[in-house]
Amino acid sequence: MGLFSKDKKPQFIDVERKKENLKILMKTGRSKEAIAYIYLIYNDLIKNKYDKPRLAYQTIREYAITCVNELDQKPETIYPFIKKIEDIIYGGLEPTKKEFEFTMNMFSNLYNEITGKNFNFST
Repeated sequence: MGLFSKDKKPQFIDVERKKENLKILMKTGRSKEAIAYIYLIYNDLIKNKYDKPRLAYQTIREYAITCVNELDQKPETIYPFIKKIEDIIYGGLEPTKKEFEFTMNMFSNLYNEITGKNFNFST
């Protein structure tokens, strides 16, 4: 049985711990880091469910395209989320609470599509 066998069991993602980490980042005024962390949670979900990690040479956008083309993710859900992540991470400005909430809402929709569960989060 190889490292990437077809019968590989998904790893447990401690969603509650990730939510706590997000709350800490927001409470300490690190909203840009919180939004980057949301993206990392998305990566964990994809890696866990589909065994499709982002490769070292892939940009955030290239990985999103891969997820749409190979994993049948909805482009109307993933692309606006990725655009917002890129704008915030590479934009140079600290996001407002409203931008964080907007990004979190987009992520929550993605989370629901991927897991069939809700990602309830409040700061």
